[in-house]
Amino acid sequence: MCGRYVTVTSVSAIEKRFNVQASPAFSARPPAPNVNVSHGEQAPVIIAGGAGAAGGAGAAGGGGAVLESMQFGFTPGWAKKQFYMVNARSEGDHNKTNDPRYTGAMGILQKPMFRQSIRSRRCLVIADAFIEGPQHEKLSKPYAVYARGGARPFALAGIWDRWVD
Repeated sequence: MCGRYVTVTSVSAIEKRFNVQASPAFSARPPAPNVNVSHGEQAPVIIAGGAGAAGGAGAAGGGGAVLESMQFGFTPGWAKKQFYMVNARSEGDHNKTNDPRYTGAMGILQKPMFRQSIRSRRCLVIADAFIEGPQHEKLSKPYAVYARGGARPFALAGIWDRWVD
């Protein structure tokens, strides 16, 4: 996944686009629109109902998907200190040449940091665009990437865990 992204769509538009309801906690305090979401910032995600970061029942009564607010960046629940891992590649270390046609093993399934979450705590990260940069200059020359055809918002695959200090 990208290291930064844009999320500016209204809550009602996200609910309509993805056929979800915002959790009561999200509705009470939705994250502000953000043109540069970075690690550690709150942003909208869609999770399975009843699986919320706060452990609540969710707006869908534990069954359907729910719109929640979560901190961007992954910290496994067992970590002693909080950090924000972004850009976890599903192929892990197996696609060293960055071949877009890679169809081999998904190394993320074996990585201890992601092993539990990739199996049971998946989410959709809501975005209007993501921010990238050229291969060598990286984010010193950023540009926004939008979905083909201009569809907004769209979703990026994500995983989550509950970390407590």
